[in-house]
Amino acid sequence: MRKQTFLIRKGARYHFRRRLPSAGSADNGALTLSLHTADPAEARRRARRLAVRWDEIAMIEGQKMRRANLTVAEMQAIFRVGLEEELAIAVGDLAAPRKFRETDPSSGELFVAAYEAIRQVRADADHVPSEVLDKVARGWAQKDRNALETLLEVFVRPDDIKDTRITAALEQIGAPVGESTIHQGRGSLLRGMIEAHKRAELFHHPLIQATGDAISSLLDNNLVLEARRSQLPDLVPPSAITVSESHAVSPVPEGNLFFARVTETRFSEQIDELHDNLFTDRGWQPDQGKTRHMLEAFAWLTGDKKMSDYEPSDVNLYVRRMALIPKNFIWGHLHKSGAMAEPFVPSAFPKPKASERRSDRTINSHLSKLEAAARVLEDTHWLSKHGYGKVMDFGKARKTIIQDDSDPMRMPLTEENLKVLYGLPLWQGSGGALSRLKEATRPKIYQDAAYWVPLLGTYAGMSREEACGLEQIDLGLDAKTPYVLIQANMTKSKDGETPGGLKRSSRRRALPLHPQLLRLGFARYCDKVAAEGWDMIFPELYGEVNDEGEFVRWTKAGGPKFYSVAWRPVIDAAHAILPLPKTSGGKHADFHSQRTFHYSAMAAEGVSEALLARHVGHSQRTTGGRNYNRRALALGEESELAERLKVLEREVPNVTEHVPTPKEVNLLHVNKRSRVGSAKGRNASTRFLA
Repeated sequence: MRKQTFLIRKGARYHFRRRLPSAGSADNGALTLSLHTADPAEARRRARRLAVRWDEIAMIEGQKMRRANLTVAEMQAIFRVGLEEELAIAVGDLAAPRKFRETDPSSGELFVAAYEAIRQVRADADHVPSEVLDKVARGWAQKDRNALETLLEVFVRPDDIKDTRITAALEQIGAPVGESTIHQGRGSLLRGMIEAHKRAELFHHPLIQATGDAISSLLDNNLVLEARRSQLPDLVPPSAITVSESHAVSPVPEGNLFFARVTETRFSEQIDELHDNLFTDRGWQPDQGKTRHMLEAFAWLTGDKKMSDYEPSDVNLYVRRMALIPKNFIWGHLHKSGAMAEPFVPSAFPKPKASERRSDRTINSHLSKLEAAARVLEDTHWLSKHGYGKVMDFGKARKTIIQDDSDPMRMPLTEENLKVLYGLPLWQGSGGALSRLKEATRPKIYQDAAYWVPLLGTYAGMSREEACGLEQIDLGLDAKTPYVLIQANMTKSKDGETPGGLKRSSRRRALPLHPQLLRLGFARYCDKVAAEGWDMIFPELYGEVNDEGEFVRWTKAGGPKFYSVAWRPVIDAAHAILPLPKTSGGKHADFHSQRTFHYSAMAAEGVSEALLARHVGHSQRTTGGRNYNRRALALGEESELAERLKVLEREVPNVTEHVPTPKEVNLLHVNKRSRVGSAKGRNASTRFLA
C-alpha cells in the first residue's frame, strides 16, 4: 500500500505540505497548511480531503496552460494546406500552356529554392541574406543565381507568408494559436509549398497522365511515390529541366522499390525492438500483450517478409486475411505455438459465418496499433526512398462503421432489469461469503465491490475499471456537492511505477454523487475502509492478505477480478428472474450496458451534448467544444457539478427505492469480500446466462 508523503510534523501538530505543479523547483512553490491536530489518524483523514481539493486545483491550473507545440497530425494538416494552395499555381502553365522557351530555367526549381531560402530566415525579414543564398544555390550558374535573386526581390519575399495566413490555417484545424505554433505552422506551410513545385515536375509523367486527372493525381501520395520511383531522364518533360546539372534526375538504382534501406531483417525479427520503442520510449501503458499479438498477427498473415519487401498492397492483404479469421480463433504465438507456429495458408480459412465473423471495429483496432508501429518504422526499416511521405498507410484501410440505430451493437439494461438486479439478496440481505445471492435465516447486508460497483455504474455512469480502481484521494465527499474524481492513480497502474487507468485524457473528470449512493452509505463505507488503512476503495479486487499479513497483488486485478468473482454470478441470477436484453447477434446486455443506460437516461430533451460529454468523459466533437468550452473554469467547479447533479437527479430513474438503507457498514474479511457465489439453482461458472 502507498503511504501519505505530504504530511509533516512540526512540534506536536501535523501540517499538509505540497507544491503547485507550475512552481517547478522553486522553494516558494511549496505551501504548508496546519491541520490543527496532533492525532495521526485524524491528520491522515484531513490530508486525504485536502489532497482531493489540491488535485482539483492542479487540474484547473493544468487546463489553463496552453499547448505550445503542434502535433504531428496538425503539422501534416498545415503541410497539406500549403501543398494544395501552391499546387494550383505550380501547374498553372502546365495545365493551360502559355509561351514557353526550352532555354528558360525551370520555374519550379527556382520557386523551390526561393521557399527553401525563406524557411531559413525570420518571418519579418525584409530580404534574404547572401549566406542563405549561397547555401540554397550552391553549384548554380551565375545567371540562375541572378534569376533566384530577382524572384526573391520581386515575387517572393519572407514577409509574404503573413502571420494572419498561418493563424487562419491553425484555427481551421482547431490547433492552438501562439508565437511558437505560428512559427511551426509557417515551416509546415512552406514545406507544403516546396513539395507542390516538386510534384509539378511529375505533371507529364505517364503514371500521372494515365489517371485522366493529373492535378488530382499529384495529391495522391502513393501515386506520386510510384511515379518518382520509376522516373527516368527521358520521361522528364521540357518544363522540368533543372537549373543545373547537379539537379538532374538520376535513374533509381536496382533494389528496393519503396524504402531507402534494403535489409534481410524480417518483420518478426524486429518486433521486440519495436515493442520496446512503443512502450518504453513513447510511454505506452502495458496492455497484457495485446499490441505484441497484433504485431505477430500482421507478420503471420503477410508471410513474415523482409522489411524492405513490404509494399502498400500488403496493408489491404492483411485486412482481407484478417476478415477470414473467426472471432473465437486461438492464435498461439508466432513461430512458437498454436496456429501461428506454422505459415499461414489462406485455403485453410474459408469465409466464416456471419455469427463467427470478426467485427470491423476489431479490425480497426488492429489497424490503429499498426499505424502507430508504422510511424516508428518510418525512421528505420520503412524510411521512404524519398525521405518523406508514407508508404505503409494503415489508417487508409480502416473500415467505415455504419451504426444502425434499429440494431445497436450493445443493448442497455432497462429500468426493470436494474430493479430486479437490486432486488437480489446481495442488496436486500443474505448470507456471508459465497452465499450473497441466497436467502439466509439471519440475513445481513455486507458492503464491498460486489455491492457498490454496480451502483456506481448505474448512478454515476462509470466504466467497470473506473469504478473498481477508485482510491481515497479520488473522493470529495465533504464538498457542498459530493463528488468522485476519475483520474489516473497507482491502484490502476499496470507497471507499478506510473499512475494509470485513464482510457484517454477526456475521461479525467469529476462526477457528482447521486443521492441514492449517499443514502445507501457510500461515504460511511469509504471511511470504514480507510480506517482499516486501505488507500484503495475496493482492495479485494487487487490482491489478498497472505499468512504473513502481507498484501499480495493479483495478476489479473481490478475489473477482470470483479467480473469473474462478482459480476458473472450477479447478472446470471438477475437473468434467471428477468431475461436480459440482447442484440440481433445474440450478445446479452453486460456491465457496460449500465453506462449505456445512464447515458440514455441523461440524454433527455433539453440536455446539451456538451454537458453529456463532460459527464461521461467523451471528447468534444466541435472546435468550440475542444478549445473554448471551459464551463467549470468560467462558472466554477461547484456550480458546474451542481448543474449536472440536477440533471442526474431529474433524469436517471430511481431503481433502488426498494433497497433498504443499511443501519451500519458490515465488512467481511478482505480475502472474502465480493465472493458472492451463484444463486440457488444456478452455476454461473459453467452455465452462464443459459
